[in-house]
Amino acid sequence: MKKEIFYISNLISLSRFLLLGVAAFYLLSMNYLMACVLILLIWVSDLLDGYFARKRGEISDFGKIVDPLADKASIIVIVLILLIQDIIPLWFVIITVSRDALILIGGLYLNAKKNIVLQSNWLGKVAVFTIGTTLFLSIFAKGTQIGQFGNFFSYHNEITELLIVILLFLSIGMILLSLVSYLKRFLENI
Repeated sequence: MKKEIFYISNLISLSRFLLLGVAAFYLLSMNYLMACVLILLIWVSDLLDGYFARKRGEISDFGKIVDPLADKASIIVIVLILLIQDIIPLWFVIITVSRDALILIGGLYLNAKKNIVLQSNWLGKVAVFTIGTTLFLSIFAKGTQIGQFGNFFSYHNEITELLIVILLFLSIGMILLSLVSYLKRFLENI
């Protein structure tokens, strides 16, 4: 396990926690431009860790834990900050955090009782991507509203706001589908 920590893919996953801390600082400082840049870096690092894990044959139990944990931490921290800043609705936060908490608890249970680590599946990845896109656009729209992204985007803010509403509901649908899929896999492994 100690050796696995130093796999390039796992170091990239671990770096997401550092990037998240800096992104949270900028979000709390209401510097939405820098927050968007850092969230894009978090997303790119999420793609890179999976790429390197497959390319270098570094798929490990540690990676199967730290990668989704970094995803969940990123989503939870960002939704809570956006809730505090009144950028996203409470119901979205409750559903999103509940999904991640249930998956985390189920994963810890399977790991402790059966020594099984469930890898994320495509439904989970699509759900995280949809949630991430919703959060990114919400931050972008707030930054646009207060003039951090220049005049061009402020003229098209209504389109962005409509897209955010659509993505909120699409995210909820993906959250429910991924949760059902995870529950099915959880029950098959009990």
